[in-house]
Amino acid sequence: MMLQGAAAGAMVLVSGVAQAIDLRDTSKAVVKLYVTSQSWGARQPWNKSPSSKAVCSAFYIPEGILTNGHCVADNTYIEVEIPGDPDKHEAELVAVNHQVDLALIRLKDENKNPKVKPIMFDELPLLREKVVTVGYPVGGTQISFTEGVVSRIDLMSYAHSGVMSLMVQTDAAINPGNSGGPVFSDRTGGCLGVATQVASGGQGIGYFIPAPVINQFLNDVKNGGIDGIPLLGVFVQPLENPTIRESLKMGPDLSGVRVIFVAKGSTVDGVVQSDDVLLEIDGIKVLNDAKLPFRGDSKIGLMYPVVTKQVGDEITVKISRNGEIIKKKVRLGPYNFKVVPPVPLYDKQPRFFDIGGFIIRAVEPRYIASLGNQVPQTITEYSDTVYGEIDGMEELVVIAEVFAASVNKGYSGWVEDVRVMKINDMDIHKLDDVVQAFAKDTGPYHVIELENKAKIVLDRQELEKEQSAIRMRYNIVPMRW
Repeated sequence: MMLQGAAAGAMVLVSGVAQAIDLRDTSKAVVKLYVTSQSWGARQPWNKSPSSKAVCSAFYIPEGILTNGHCVADNTYIEVEIPGDPDKHEAELVAVNHQVDLALIRLKDENKNPKVKPIMFDELPLLREKVVTVGYPVGGTQISFTEGVVSRIDLMSYAHSGVMSLMVQTDAAINPGNSGGPVFSDRTGGCLGVATQVASGGQGIGYFIPAPVINQFLNDVKNGGIDGIPLLGVFVQPLENPTIRESLKMGPDLSGVRVIFVAKGSTVDGVVQSDDVLLEIDGIKVLNDAKLPFRGDSKIGLMYPVVTKQVGDEITVKISRNGEIIKKKVRLGPYNFKVVPPVPLYDKQPRFFDIGGFIIRAVEPRYIASLGNQVPQTITEYSDTVYGEIDGMEELVVIAEVFAASVNKGYSGWVEDVRVMKINDMDIHKLDDVVQAFAKDTGPYHVIELENKAKIVLDRQELEKEQSAIRMRYNIVPMRW
């Protein structure tokens, strides 16, 4: 149900029990954002796309104005409309963590901030708890209130980033424009989180970011930098089959998951290894179905004790290795160990290297999206590859485009989107290696070797003669290295 205006807000919040909770004053801290954004090109990363405009919601908290990361991604200009103020005011980005779709902004002129009481956060809600979302949906000018109940609390995929973290599902309507607005408990009146997304194809299913995730983000801001959410860096197998548990020397009183692989440089690299059984995470028992016990008889995702902590925090892990029980302390590391990062590259220009009309870059989600339905297997097969899994690989480096010129004649159309393995006999593990490889003096030719065994041979002198002309012809603005 959606009701608009301050009076409607009061009606929604009659709880039918001891007292009514009135959001009319609290909702004065909810503001409307007008955001202009412009993203960099995926295949021609020196160009920018046409600008776009969007409307979102946000609200005052003690640290500033909180909203969704997707509301301000790639922003070039932000304006804030404050209740009761006839003017819009320019704002600027303070911090953003796109992993969990959260951003903090502030007015450029602090004297324009309204005298409102900042909204404070509550704890995780209860299942079936009544909630009220507050915001400015597209199509109206007044603030709106929608009510529903909490239907699920678990680790779920954030649409903005593809990262799995804690999220709450509700049937309260979250419409376009509501994103970034607060979600309140009808039971306590406290703020439970930030409205963020709706289910694709699911009627009446919305999601909000709960307080523990928000507090983790705000602690990052307070500490002076966005380290993002931590992760253990293990890939695991459930152990619901009793025979495999027996083969791993697990007694009948033990439960856990088998470790398949540990990412190089991750939190538990050097502590946990393949075929270990992960028994506990930070004192919480791991169940055989790769879940954790949660609030009595419920279950929650395996990384629940990890994702709301800070990078650098210390936790304990308990493992079984060949029947021996081992307990270790580990310091949590960041979520940055996949060769194709899960989070799209927002807010910054993609790094690339151009030479002789070849545009070479590392693959990330926006680049994959630019391929539409024609994503080649040469890219998809690396989507879950982590550091150290394949010959020291840290980034998936490919040729994104070939701009026709005499020096590259005959190569366009069949060398794109295949992993670059070597350049001038130097192994390519990341984009920085490309720059170093082309700087090598290897005689009359530059030689690029691809994963499909194809070779690109370029005349060094001809390339040096044509490089400036190719850039001018195609308006390529080279990146500084």
